[in-house]
Amino acid sequence: MSKVIITNFTDPLCPWCWGEEPYLRKIETHFPGQIEFRYVMGGLIEDLNKKKPTDETPESYYRKINISTARHLLETAQKHKMPIGTTDFQLYSETESSSYPTNIAFKAAEKANAGKAELFLYNLRAAAMAEAKPAIKEDELIDIADATGIDLADFLEAMNDKSTREAFQSDLQFTEKENIEVFPTFIIEYENKQMKLANFRDYKTLVAFIKTVSGGAVTPIPVTFSPESLFTLMEKHPKMAAEEVKEAFDFTSIDEMEQAIRPLLDRGELIKQSATYSYFVKLPSQGMFCDLTTGICK
Repeated sequence: MSKVIITNFTDPLCPWCWGEEPYLRKIETHFPGQIEFRYVMGGLIEDLNKKKPTDETPESYYRKINISTARHLLETAQKHKMPIGTTDFQLYSETESSSYPTNIAFKAAEKANAGKAELFLYNLRAAAMAEAKPAIKEDELIDIADATGIDLADFLEAMNDKSTREAFQSDLQFTEKENIEVFPTFIIEYENKQMKLANFRDYKTLVAFIKTVSGGAVTPIPVTFSPESLFTLMEKHPKMAAEEVKEAFDFTSIDEMEQAIRPLLDRGELIKQSATYSYFVKLPSQGMFCDLTTGICK
């Protein structure tokens, strides 16, 4: 059977795109092997410096922008329930005034290790939205690539490769061609039919579009939680927000989800990472192993 292809027009610094993650996890668990995700970088913010009033200092201008952005993040969290971190929020500055570097970094991650590009995008979102890190800075992007498990030499080579910027420009041109005006926007296609769905959307709406575009050929399956099913999902997503786990396994509440994973937390098979709003669960670090013969540490 053909797969449904979901093209996600997005930006790493879009808060509503961050909020969509729980429903993407739910699609993964309820449509196993039936959905293929593709990502197009839409370039949310070209350059905030262009909007700075001439009579205002950069320090004052960016202080207001960061305060306003942090406030907006908290407002969005009231609806999507994903972790948000606003303590010492300093994402934007005179030298980090665009989301374009994060878009280019995703294209570099695709080039360096396509299999880990989606995880890189997630970790980048988490750093910016949930951990209040200055994720636009080059050293932060390198740290995120490293934490994702992408070879740093390959990542840096891709970051400095002209073709990576050209790939991002192609994404921008595709975004313009498709008249994408808000993020996220999804183009959902099956065989010769496609439909466009704009804005932050819940799982029910996404499923309705999947069923419609496939003529009912692609439908969700029932999902039952077990430690094994959770760990299978975490092979691809080793760090997930509480809301993602809740949605992925059809728990009716965070409390019900917490009861289910409590034995895993108690045994140290899962670790809880707090955030200003909600929290993450993640797999414990495996530690570093060093081969005394080769001197290589992994």
